[in-house]
Amino acid sequence: MDINLTPKLKEKMKPRVRIRGRYNSSEMYFITHGKVTPEQWINPSEKTVKEMLRMWSGTGMHNQLEGLLGKENCETKMESTYKDITLVGIVDYFPPDDPDSLWEFKTSEHTMASAKPWHEYQVKLYCSMFRKENGMVYQPVQDEDGIYLKHLGTVKCNDGWFMEELEKLYQFHLKVEELWENKLKKKHENAKGKVGTQKVS
Repeated sequence: MDINLTPKLKEKMKPRVRIRGRYNSSEMYFITHGKVTPEQWINPSEKTVKEMLRMWSGTGMHNQLEGLLGKENCETKMESTYKDITLVGIVDYFPPDDPDSLWEFKTSEHTMASAKPWHEYQVKLYCSMFRKENGMVYQPVQDEDGIYLKHLGTVKCNDGWFMEELEKLYQFHLKVEELWENKLKKKHENAKGKVGTQKVS
């Protein structure tokens, strides 16, 4: 009898619970470019099964690269605070023989010719967050000869640009906070309206 693992996949890949004031670097391009509204950020839509499988496959490839490159240099987390918000970033790899650089791995079903704008944007954020001069985007590619990292693009650190992007994120955050407050106020009013009274004679 076949066993359907799709429910487990959906549980594993369900949207993360939002935490007020905390934003993920992988989402920031879409936030600052108006592709995600405050409402959509608070209530993210579920991924399709195809999208979930693609994410799951990408996670597996990242784990395999850790085994090849050395886990001690992979998946390093950083939190940058600006006003009352926190930007969270996790870099895929710091090459030990190039201390001024960081690498980010992007997986795809097809071999890419170059990095996507949001790939380069994310890596540029990381350069300022982790204080590195260069950020490289690579795609792990497998063929009959083995596996290699295809270079898709390089970005340079720009702290002035980084601060401008943080301010854009902060303006988005203010709109998110307004929605949160309205949502809590409505919830409070609804709860208050449900309180019953009983007359005792």
